[in-house]
This record gives sequence, structure tokens and C-alpha cells, in this order.
Amino acid sequence: MLERVMVFIDGPNLYRTLMQEMGDARVDYVKFSNKLVGPDRRLVRTYYYTALVPRTGNVLIHDNQQRLLQALRRTPYVHVRLGRLERRGGTYVEKGVDVQLAVDMLRHAYRGNYDTAILVSGDGDFAAVIEAVTEMGKSVEVASTKTGRSDRLFDVADRIICLDEAFMADCWFHPARGAGNNPEIG
Repeated sequence: MLERVMVFIDGPNLYRTLMQEMGDARVDYVKFSNKLVGPDRRLVRTYYYTALVPRTGNVLIHDNQQRLLQALRRTPYVHVRLGRLERRGGTYVEKGVDVQLAVDMLRHAYRGNYDTAILVSGDGDFAAVIEAVTEMGKSVEVASTKTGRSDRLFDVADRIICLDEAFMADCWFHPARGAGNNPEIG
């Protein structure tokens, strides 16, 4: 029986770190999830977490995000989970995204829905949920860019997957080829 894997993507974290390191964040999430899981395991489901960009701000960013979310919602076995953005002074702060991701990882571990969770984030705040999930007998792998990863994750993850240019080479969205999702923004 193949090992069952669920992928949990912290969209804003992935977008920010890919832009910083590679200058691009247009990921084909189907190819990306399948590459993370590999051929010898079974992808059960991918969860993509983000906060909605308000239309009152940058309309282009809002519209691009809406296209991404629509494409993801139409993709089999991919679920979009939304937090919110709250205005704090002259900026917006993401709220609820990390908590939803952590709760989903725990819920699915508790229900026995996966053998391995792959967390796509470098946020060290997830160390506690990783510890809880591994104490339940599940494996947790962390996929993140090199500079976007908290050292704390090295201590608690079973495996670290480096999202470098070599890994990402065949995971980019190529609109001219007409394949995959249309991700424009995390």
C-alpha cells in the first residue's frame, strides 16, 4: 500500500520567499504537489491557504489572485482555505491563515487521513504543530526556500525539501504551453 501524503501550502509565505529568491512565484500547483510527493507515494489532497487581497487596494493584484483561486478551486483534490487581511495603520496584516493550516494538519492526522504531511512554509511558528503531528505517529516534511526557512524547522521536521531553482525548474506555470493553473499571486 502506498504511503498517503497531504500537502499544506502557506500561500503568502511561499509567494514571498519565491519572489525574494527567484523573482517569480507563478507555480503550477499540480506539478508542484506531485513533485513534492514523488512517484512512490500517493497524493491524497493539497490544501492552499491564503488571505484575500481587498479590491480597494491594488486591483491588478486582487484580480490576479482571484484568477489563481478560481483555477485552484477547479483543480481536483485541491482545496482553498481563506483567512483574511486586517488593516493596521497603512498596511494589511494576514490573520487566520496559519491557524487554519495548523488545525487542518492536526485534524487530518487525528483522523488518520495521511501518513505524511508536507508543509510548504518556512515559518518557524509551525514547529509546535509539527511536533504534535509527529507525536501522533505521522511524518512531517517541510518544503521551503533556503533563506525563507526558520532554523527551528530543522529540529522538528522529519525531512527538509529545499525549494531551490533546480527543484522548481519543472514546477513553473507556462501560459504559452496552456498547462496547469494560472497562479499570479499567493
